[in-house]
Amino acid sequence: MFKEEILENERRSKIYATIKKNPGLHVRELQRIVGIPLASLQYHLTYMASRHVILEEKSEHYTRYYSKPLEPEDKKILSVLRQKRLKEIVMLILVSKKAKYQLIVQTLKLTPSTVSLYLKCLLDNDVIERTKIGYENIYTLKDEDKIAKILITYQSSFLDTLVDKWANTWLENRFGNDTSKEEKPE
Repeated sequence: MFKEEILENERRSKIYATIKKNPGLHVRELQRIVGIPLASLQYHLTYMASRHVILEEKSEHYTRYYSKPLEPEDKKILSVLRQKRLKEIVMLILVSKKAKYQLIVQTLKLTPSTVSLYLKCLLDNDVIERTKIGYENIYTLKDEDKIAKILITYQSSFLDTLVDKWANTWLENRFGNDTSKEEKPE
C-alpha cells in the first residue's frame, strides 16, 4: 500500500498529522492529544510503523514517534525537551547562560536529590555540561544554538507559554525587532 492509501483512514490521518506537527511524542501524550482509545491508537501506530509511514524509536522508558527521520542528536534533545522538569532546567540555563546547582534547586522548588537526578539525565544525554569551580558546580548548555533551533522549530508542539515567551525574546534579541518597523510608502 502507498502512504496516501494508508492515511485514507480517518484515525490514521489524524494520528499522522499529530505526529508530523509534534515529532517525538510517546503513546500517552499522543493519546491525550488525539483522544483515541489506547488499544486503537497502538494498533494504528503499529500498522503505520510496519509500513514505514511513521518512524518508531524505542528508548529506555518510552517509544517515540516521528513522521520523518531526524538527526540522532536532535531526537535526543527533543525527547529531553518533551519532559516538563528537564525542559524547565534547560530553559533556566538557556535564559541565564549558566546556572549553579543551588539556583536550579531554589528556582524550581525541587528537592536537591530530584534536581541531581534530572541533571544527571541531562548530562548523560549531552544536553548540558558541568564545570566545577571550587566546591560549586556550574551548568551550561552544550550546544545552545542547536537547542534554540529545536525549541523554535518545534515551538508549537510544546504547548508551553514558557517556550513561546523565550522564543519571542530570543528572536527579537538575535535578529532585532526591525520587522515591526517596516517603512510605509508615502
